[in-house]
Amino acid sequence: MTFITMTIEQDKIILETLQQHGRMPIVELAKATNMSESTCLRRTRALEESGIIKGYAALLDAEKAGFGVMAYVQVNINQRNEAAFDSFKTAVLEHPLVLECYSLSGQFDHLMKVVARNNKELSHFLLKTLREFPEVRDAQTLFVLDQVKHTCALPISLSPHVTS
Repeated sequence: MTFITMTIEQDKIILETLQQHGRMPIVELAKATNMSESTCLRRTRALEESGIIKGYAALLDAEKAGFGVMAYVQVNINQRNEAAFDSFKTAVLEHPLVLECYSLSGQFDHLMKVVARNNKELSHFLLKTLREFPEVRDAQTLFVLDQVKHTCALPISLSPHVTS
């Protein structure tokens, strides 16, 4: 039982460290997590293979990358059948300005996070492109005025266990 607990704790340390320093070489990760290189590499690969680590990416500052406008768009679609949801989801997946989209319970069916280079581009997306999305009934836009917090890091230390 101690081995399993130790492995879970090792996994948590690896995950917390990689969330802060995703490009860290395995040699440095092993030192930072106080593990041997072989153990650290084995645990990291196990976390990747299990899907806990989905991938690695560079986190960009949207404004510095030229996307100075961000909005959340709440969308209702015509819910005649499952195909309506599927066609909407396909359109969302194919559009590059839509960064995130979630199916919701409650007043709206979906919530999208959208970026644009300027207000004109966002306006075009909302007034022209979104209307062409299949099955869109109505939408409400919430413009982001200021980003107070943005993180992709999960609070691993609060997780009761990590399984791989």
